[in-house]
Amino acid sequence: MSTSSLHVLPTELLHRIIDYIDTETVFFSFRNVCKHFYTIVNTYNQYQLDFRLITKPKFCFIRHFIQPENVISLVLSDGHKTSGQIKLFLSLFNISLFTRLRSLTLIQVSESDSIVYLQHISTCSLVSLSIDYRNMPRPITTTDDFLSTNLEKLRNLRKFELSVSRLTIDNMQYPIQHMKLTECILNKSIFDILLHFPHLETLMVSSISTPNIDENLATTMQIKSKLKSLTVEGYSLCMNMIISILLCTPSLIHFKLIAWPTMPELSWSGRWWAEFFQKNLNQLKLFEFFFNKRIDYKETKCDIESIIAPFRTSFWLEKQWYVACNYYKNTHKLELYSIPICKSNISYECTTNKISSSNLTNDVPYIMDNVRSLSLDIIQSAAIIRDNNLLSNHTLFSRVNKLTLLITNEFSNDFIDYLLKLIDFSQLYTLSLTLDLNQQSFQNIIKIINNLLNEAYNVQSIKLRSSRPAYLIEYLQTICSMLSNQVKHLTVYIQDADEMQLILNQFENFSSITFHSNMYWYSKFDNITEELRMKGRDFIYYNNRMYASFWFGK
Repeated sequence: MSTSSLHVLPTELLHRIIDYIDTETVFFSFRNVCKHFYTIVNTYNQYQLDFRLITKPKFCFIRHFIQPENVISLVLSDGHKTSGQIKLFLSLFNISLFTRLRSLTLIQVSESDSIVYLQHISTCSLVSLSIDYRNMPRPITTTDDFLSTNLEKLRNLRKFELSVSRLTIDNMQYPIQHMKLTECILNKSIFDILLHFPHLETLMVSSISTPNIDENLATTMQIKSKLKSLTVEGYSLCMNMIISILLCTPSLIHFKLIAWPTMPELSWSGRWWAEFFQKNLNQLKLFEFFFNKRIDYKETKCDIESIIAPFRTSFWLEKQWYVACNYYKNTHKLELYSIPICKSNISYECTTNKISSSNLTNDVPYIMDNVRSLSLDIIQSAAIIRDNNLLSNHTLFSRVNKLTLLITNEFSNDFIDYLLKLIDFSQLYTLSLTLDLNQQSFQNIIKIINNLLNEAYNVQSIKLRSSRPAYLIEYLQTICSMLSNQVKHLTVYIQDADEMQLILNQFENFSSITFHSNMYWYSKFDNITEELRMKGRDFIYYNNRMYASFWFGK
């Protein structure tokens, strides 16, 4: 019986395999198999390096083996888990030597660091550029102009993503095909984007600010965009402006709208959307939406059915565009959304607290497949029993990787069992806990919290906040003693510099620690970092008056 081995495969085929392996696996597993694989890793010239979740020791190890001319994609992050990484990378490498770089992503980057990268990166090879600025006061005019000027120089750029910034669009045409703008201030209207980016196929705008133009003028503009996919989220345009934009995009195949609570009644009408799409967007294959609002009156089952009825026509059912409507009796919240729900983060409310209807003929398991972040408060035992009877057998949230919980003295094993039915715990990466407990209540439920942490066996990041700050350190000590070794990232909400110093001294196993505080700790920060250096701690950090993040080495 013959056996096959990777060793006998041609080098070209092994290179293709490396194409699909993450950065850490290549350098810490594949490379160490044998001398042959070691040589292959060193000669491979299609590296796609993603450092957004790496530990500092592994980052410092890998950098010795990076040959800039062999890198085609680079992801660097100054986020909480890797604070200071972008500047550290600049100190180790001459960015101009990355001559074959096709894709560059900078996450939580400072204005000054982004300018250095854009100044020295090869503009002729870059195909994809993503810049996510830190959530800070809007970038200065110099940065705006610099970014816009470099955008003009990137003649091969096809994908562009920008977050938390300003963008000046000049009166010229750009080759970009895919654009995503989040929390940006633009000097031009969305119509000008369609005009000056004639090759756009995908446009995503979220919480951006841009000048409006006269709606009557919009209907006369001779823009026939090639746009295939449009996503609009939380964008302060009136309904008439959205309609005008859609009239300029007759080739649209995918339209996604996550709207604000002030959307007019027109947007809730299945009949109106069907007539508009039939008349103006014949090529549309997928319509995703999420609308919600709070109302000052009570809805009945008949009211919800009347909203859903127009979505039960052949237009919606033949396209398999499924829609649900929920009314939450306690909060008077009304939701209307396409299935699967198109939001990535939601706050869950008990099934027994709502009136619900949809145009689905059968129960489907994929309604919440797009949800990645879930938050919920404690649900009382009686409600859990009723809710369990209504929930289907499959896990409702199968892909949630971040769970936010409020823990009170009502926290119970029954609630954990309920969570296990709602959520696939094996997918959880981040667990965020707010403790609303006195000291005695905390002692009473320590075992239950431990049961929760045992179920979340793949969690790597913990966030902890106490509504009773005096007990924070005690709670943190107890919870950290329960955590497995794979939990590497801690975020904690503190009162003062003394708590920061105490936590840094006691918890040395985390690869990153982030402190949030509204109190007066900033003036003592230099003393804290100096003490860490005197103790021989290897770290870099980022801080402002609201938070401080440390990225630790060995």
